[in-house]
Amino acid sequence: MIALLSILFKLAGVVFLCIAALGVMRLPDPFQRMHAATKAGTLGAGLVIIGSVIAHGALDATILGIFTVIFLLLTVPVAGHLLGRAAYVSGARLSLGGDNALEGVLERSSLPLDERMGWLPANVDGVKSPAPKAFAPERSKASLQRLESVRFAVIDGNVDLVAQRASSVAKQNEAKLSAHVLIDGHAIDTAEDPAQMRRLIRDRASKAVNTLKSFIGVDAVLNYSEGDPEQLLACDGSGEELLVLPCQGWFHHQVEGRRSLTTWEPDGLLRLPSVHRGPVLFAGKHLASGAATIVVRDCAEDHLPALVEWALLAQLWPVESLVHVADRSADTRAIEEIARNFRCGYRLIEASAEGCAIPDELRDADAVILGATPKPLRTSWFGAHWRSRIAPDMSGDVLIMEAPAGRASA
Repeated sequence: MIALLSILFKLAGVVFLCIAALGVMRLPDPFQRMHAATKAGTLGAGLVIIGSVIAHGALDATILGIFTVIFLLLTVPVAGHLLGRAAYVSGARLSLGGDNALEGVLERSSLPLDERMGWLPANVDGVKSPAPKAFAPERSKASLQRLESVRFAVIDGNVDLVAQRASSVAKQNEAKLSAHVLIDGHAIDTAEDPAQMRRLIRDRASKAVNTLKSFIGVDAVLNYSEGDPEQLLACDGSGEELLVLPCQGWFHHQVEGRRSLTTWEPDGLLRLPSVHRGPVLFAGKHLASGAATIVVRDCAEDHLPALVEWALLAQLWPVESLVHVADRSADTRAIEEIARNFRCGYRLIEASAEGCAIPDELRDADAVILGATPKPLRTSWFGAHWRSRIAPDMSGDVLIMEAPAGRASA
């Protein structure tokens, strides 16, 4: 009779263990799989242990079995809870319908881990990834998404500041960091000696990479490509990716050798915001280490408030004050509300010039935020650097984002 009872307990336990194993293999998301493993698995293991205790019948076996069952009941649910919390925070897919009870309670990644690491495509086994949502605690109607990736250009002669700036932003936001060593194929095609031009540019690019490697703490995925930089750096412009660039230079790495009578110029830096379509940070000569003053040049772009709020959320600078430069007729309420939400100072100054220009007294600002790239799209125009169109002798950062595709400025 005792042997039969022991066999029944063990068989019941094995059945529950099989159910748990089947659930782990077949259920669609980690939360359901964890439920199967912790509930059915714990019950199954407990029944097998009880069956073994009945079969042995000895006092020491009984005590050991009881303590084992208690240990399972105390530890497995706790471990399941912690694993479930970690899975939720990391952005694991939710396949069940209904409301998310943890919305706003726990911060959650907008993308699951496999997509962030590039392991799997967006839809796996019929389970739809949760739509990325705007990173917006107590925010207005901004539509940009949370920063997930920082890309920066590795250009000979302009590596140090750009790498330092990109690394700092990526670390601040726990974002992926990637360095892009590009060689512009047009520079080779238009050279007097294409083979020699390619060799010289590659040598300069290698020098830039060696400079990058000298930076302790810059842990970036290195990407090397030859071709059209505008195509290689193209992006959808959702705010998930930030492109960090120097304020001068190009991907021919300053190697001269262009064939005479050619019309191509190695000057495409200011064209990159229009193909990246997301935030582009041109790193200035100094990095704000204390309370920063940020100038917002408002030319009535619809997406400018979203860009300002995104920049504050990404903590690109330790902002103390926003200086809003706008035309007299501009609606300033959105930028003022953003400054109030982030508890930083706000000052409105009427624009005295057209385009992206700001008053000369603001030339020492730590950064300027623009909703459009300064025109013309040349880094040097009649001998003047392009940032002089914003303010003479300006040396701070410039954050630019062109209007998203399909959205025109007012």
